[in-house]
Amino acid sequence: MVPAHEDPAVHALLAGGPAFQVAWLRDRALPPAVLLPLLNACAQRCFFCAGPGTVSVPEREVTSWSTIDAQLRPPPGVSRLLVGGNEPALHPSFADALQLSRERGFSHVDLMTNGTTLVTGARAWSRLGLREVVVPLYGTRAAEHDAVAGLPCFEAVIAGLRAAHAVGIRVWVHTLAMRETLPRLGELAAFTEAEFGTRLGLGLLRPKPVFDWSRHAVSLGQLRRALVDLDVDLLAAPLCLAWGQGDDLVPGPSRPASERSPLATIYFLTQRRCYLPACEGCPSRANCGGVVGAYSGEKTNG
Repeated sequence: MVPAHEDPAVHALLAGGPAFQVAWLRDRALPPAVLLPLLNACAQRCFFCAGPGTVSVPEREVTSWSTIDAQLRPPPGVSRLLVGGNEPALHPSFADALQLSRERGFSHVDLMTNGTTLVTGARAWSRLGLREVVVPLYGTRAAEHDAVAGLPCFEAVIAGLRAAHAVGIRVWVHTLAMRETLPRLGELAAFTEAEFGTRLGLGLLRPKPVFDWSRHAVSLGQLRRALVDLDVDLLAAPLCLAWGQGDDLVPGPSRPASERSPLATIYFLTQRRCYLPACEGCPSRANCGGVVGAYSGEKTNG
């Protein structure tokens, strides 16, 4: 059963077979690829995520090898594989899955990971086709990141990102717009650009049953004001948040797909979205995904 706060269309994508996934992505102007979600326990304890099914997964629900084998069958002309999950790099069959994907013709693998295993795995995984990694970061200092992640891991994450970058893997960093990160978004964006040559991805903090959303979320108005002088890529957020002070500016999400991570885009699409009262009559609505329901009633320019 799809949780009430999540988008059934994205759940269908994650559960679909390779041909369905390729068509789904093409319909949304995303690069054609096959998705491999690996379900297993995550070692981190991020407050907005840690709960049943994330930090503990019954053995019977861990993604089986037969499921992996069935999914790693690329349709003709498709060579890209997107790997995600709770923490896919900790799945017991992760390395074997990369090996099989290479044998089956996947030459470009994207991995969404917390980054802690990259320092030991990046070089070997790059030989098996790992080309891009998508990693969350919540600050440029250990105290900032670790307070969100729920355990000391900042140093391991940074070392892993640098190890991946050193062997030619493209590094995408994303973060969440929330009270803990808003004051230092500029520092994090500058760090990402300087270290890895990519733009920081920024998504809204999405409400989930495992935490008190109101304690950590910032309003859309606060976020828009913070974005005026920042160059970031907004992920599954209203287009008008990217316009800064002038509505004639080109919104960040209109950048070419090659300049954004498809895995991060899909990740931030997983929750149900709606349109605000202020969205009525907006000429960009047809190309805008709206906002998750917890922000209902706000004005993005407030």
